[in-house]
Amino acid sequence: MESIDQAITLLGGPAAIWILAAVYFGSVILERLWAIHGNPGYNNNDALCSIGLNLFSSVLKLLFGVVVPIAIYVLVYDNLRLVAGLPLLAAIPIAFIVHDLSYYWEHRLSHRVGLLWAFHAIHHSSNEFNHSTAARGIFLDGLPRPLFDSVAALLGVPPVVFIAVSVVKNAFGIWNHASWVGRLGWLDRWLATPMIHKVHHANQPQYIDRNYGQVLIVWDRLFGTYAEVGEEPNPGLVKPTYDYNPLTAQFVGLKQLMARMDAAERWQDKLAYLWRPPEWSHDGICRSDCPKYLVLNAR
Repeated sequence: MESIDQAITLLGGPAAIWILAAVYFGSVILERLWAIHGNPGYNNNDALCSIGLNLFSSVLKLLFGVVVPIAIYVLVYDNLRLVAGLPLLAAIPIAFIVHDLSYYWEHRLSHRVGLLWAFHAIHHSSNEFNHSTAARGIFLDGLPRPLFDSVAALLGVPPVVFIAVSVVKNAFGIWNHASWVGRLGWLDRWLATPMIHKVHHANQPQYIDRNYGQVLIVWDRLFGTYAEVGEEPNPGLVKPTYDYNPLTAQFVGLKQLMARMDAAERWQDKLAYLWRPPEWSHDGICRSDCPKYLVLNAR
């Protein structure tokens, strides 16, 4: 038990960010070294863009993605928790389940709400699938997640435990972007393995809005969003972007959203693009990334 306490203290403390950074950059470097012989088509420009986007996002997320979420969690834990003195061996699995389910629903919302998709689309804008894309994003992505995570605080999970569990889960989320891992048999049915997560990044119609889970894929199976691997997944947006400048590439989702809004004349329609799903249009004409839904809409 003492060793578990020490691990929780380490993972849930100030070292958490550095641990994740080491996992991310270590994975990227090792994968690039492997690619010298195993994947000669590795796109260096895309990888450098993803790393740049990660660095820009990480600096700004110190406020929006770290300070504010932790403050909300601690506020709920200190003032509203329903259980006091939750045993560590109970707090860890509760933290895991809440975080994984929270990730699923926030992730799903990010694909189904226009403004949230504009923030999240940058993660899908790479036409490659490898460790470098794992942390590709904009600092505004994932804004609703602290509200979902606070359920664990309500249930009495100490902040240090929740942070420690999230570090381990996020490390898994880096690994499941591996380009060097193929199908893993029965594990693909229960975990968000690299091939299962590659489906999520694919732009084929049968794969759109599927496999949202970070670690467990059971949520997708339970809520009807699971897709098995059939046709080789092709990563990227349906309207591909080839911008390798992280200063401009981070706004691809917002640019597509603005293009859809500019097509509407009525202010009611313009605002509707903020909350309606990304395939919606005020006049039924497909724009920007909505062609990815053509097959689905024809059903």
